[in-house]
Amino acid sequence: MPSAKMSRPASESGSVIEINDGFDFGEPEVVPVEITSGNFLYLKEPCAEDLIKIAEISENEKITEIEATLQTICILHCPQEGGKKLSLKDAKRLTAKQLKRIGESLSLLLGSDE
Repeated sequence: MPSAKMSRPASESGSVIEINDGFDFGEPEVVPVEITSGNFLYLKEPCAEDLIKIAEISENEKITEIEATLQTICILHCPQEGGKKLSLKDAKRLTAKQLKRIGESLSLLLGSDE
């Protein structure tokens, strides 16, 4: 009995099509938030791993809502051009006005109306 050999389909040019094991979902959106005149904090659109971390923070009853927000800002901070990641200690220095601006950007990135 003859056996059939399976092969990958060829493109019109006759070359074998490569199969990519990963998905390319593109780059996350990065939103600049002006903290002080000319100084920006860049926040990136969260990936699934970021959302899991944020959910764990939100479920933690031992921390306040403000600290949960500061930790979320640190997770979503996207340093630009060799900058360093925002630490919780630095995030605690933000003013109420700055937090309001950041909160508006977080709502946009997280898709919430809060």
